[in-house]
Amino acid sequence: MARKALASFSTYLRGNLNSLKRKGMIAFSEERKHIEAYLTLEQLRFGELLCVEYDIEVEDFLLPVLSVQPLVENAVKHGLGDSEDGGKVIIATREEKDRYVVTVTDDGVGFEPGEVKGNGEHIGIENIRKRLAAVCGGELVIKSEVGRGTEAMVIIFKERLGDYENTGS
Repeated sequence: MARKALASFSTYLRGNLNSLKRKGMIAFSEERKHIEAYLTLEQLRFGELLCVEYDIEVEDFLLPVLSVQPLVENAVKHGLGDSEDGGKVIIATREEKDRYVVTVTDDGVGFEPGEVKGNGEHIGIENIRKRLAAVCGGELVIKSEVGRGTEAMVIIFKERLGDYENTGS
């Protein structure tokens, strides 16, 4: 177990360091590796209280670096971390005619729309929104219901990708 934790922690740290150097787009498959390393660590920590599911229909698209992993981290920390019973996080991707959609869903505690937690905890969400808009013209949509969980959707519009794909690493 220690070996698995160390390997996941190394992958996670390497992903964080690499993302600090990059400002452009990365393949979703690369972001997924970072997500999986993070979730492996959290599963070691939470044990059976954290269930993770993947519903990946498409991986061959680009998105801004660190646009999904922080949403997964929020789902675990705020959605499930505040629940005594733990819960489930689902990471899903799908391709529609005009867009790619990445969804992070948790069945945790949820929150009231417009609710602002103390000490600027929503700064990360705003940073993701700004990065999506600036780097690829994308959007972040969050829906939540108290006691039922939260769904965060990253939307990457295909028609806008061509304008941004060469804004590079």
